[in-house]
Amino acid sequence: MTGVRTNLRTQLQHEEERVVKISKYSTLTMSAVALTLALAGSAAAADHSMHGGAAVAVPTAASQTAEPGVVIRTAGVEGYRLTYRLLNWKERNEAMKGMEGMEMAGMDNSGKATNHLVLHLAGADGKEVSGAKVGFQLSGPDGAEQKTLTMAMGGYGADVSLKAKGVYTIKSKFVAGGKTGVDTFSYEVK
Repeated sequence: MTGVRTNLRTQLQHEEERVVKISKYSTLTMSAVALTLALAGSAAAADHSMHGGAAVAVPTAASQTAEPGVVIRTAGVEGYRLTYRLLNWKERNEAMKGMEGMEMAGMDNSGKATNHLVLHLAGADGKEVSGAKVGFQLSGPDGAEQKTLTMAMGGYGADVSLKAKGVYTIKSKFVAGGKTGVDTFSYEVK
């Protein structure tokens, strides 16, 4: 009986540590989103590369916040503000620390993924939207297709493979607050 209690205590402690980690990440994410939204207006005024055609991720002040990855696109769809961040694999692993071995939507344990794509979805009030359903579809320069649902953890993210150099078409679809939104854009891997 003592062994069972110890095991339960250990499991509870690990779960509490995971919840604290997720809470810290969510707080950091919300702060970064607020800063990103504040800076995105000035960055959008200066950077017109996302009005169609291929967009190259150029680190901006908005993408250099304390949150990992770089902002690769901001857009408005159906009254929501969409901010996409692309994390390299090292940044992804740091963000997911303590969640090794877990199975979640958007998680690729096959070893094929190279990056983690995150969509931050904010309402008209600027607050992060929770409870949305989000999926990504990527078409690579080599014709390879990827479809994945996302995990909700400080945004909506999924592991993706961007191994081939060239232009990718990224399509996201979300359902939030009774609305369905679709956003499609190009991203170039050099």
